[in-house]
Amino acid sequence: MGMRKRQTNFEQILTGVNMWYRQIGLGTKLELEIGDEDKEKLILVSQYETYDEKINLMEILVPFHEGRIYPIHPGTIMRVFFSKGKDTFAFEAEAINREVQNNIAILRITPVTQIKKIERRAFFRMNYELEVRYRILDALSDEEAGEEGVFLKGQTRDISGGGFCILTGWEFEIGTRIEAFLKIETEVHCIGAVVRSKKIREKGKILYDTGIEFKTIENRDRERIISFIFETQRERLKKGWMRRDEEL
Repeated sequence: MGMRKRQTNFEQILTGVNMWYRQIGLGTKLELEIGDEDKEKLILVSQYETYDEKINLMEILVPFHEGRIYPIHPGTIMRVFFSKGKDTFAFEAEAINREVQNNIAILRITPVTQIKKIERRAFFRMNYELEVRYRILDALSDEEAGEEGVFLKGQTRDISGGGFCILTGWEFEIGTRIEAFLKIETEVHCIGAVVRSKKIREKGKILYDTGIEFKTIENRDRERIISFIFETQRERLKKGWMRRDEEL
């Protein structure tokens, strides 16, 4: 009876869908959102492996959090996000079971909604220090961005597909436009806006924890950041690193 209901739901999912689950593509980086409106949402990173349309069953890598495998129990409902070209998509899925295949931890999930194109979302944030060059862009036009000029140097405290955080010596006004180049092998160019600038004490100094949200960034560069986060989390898992909580 349960299987028949699942098959009926699957037929409904396919009606009018503009992307098939198998088109997500092997190796596509995924972000999983767990939690409802009454609970704090948790963002995890994973990767697409396979999809069996006959039984509506998808296999993805068991997700990472804080450099460790995060246990998702059967029956857990999640939102799954991924990008294709310049677009970002999402669908909901239910966790079925977990197993290890060739020393790789696999999570099986069943999609329960159709794939939908979305505009924006939350991203998994990873504590990581990257070299960054940045400057205030408010006095310049978008057309002047990327041109030679005086840039300040710093390091990120954390990074995500939606932005990054740096320590600054002064408080920024919310909404201040920032141009930055993040060093991930080669530089990633972006324009963002300050969303917070909170005074903290770091090594005996008064500094400002400044969060910057991406406003203009090439989708391929956003995907580079997400892939970098995924690979770093996987390396941390291999090394057994224990990290402090990474706020969403």
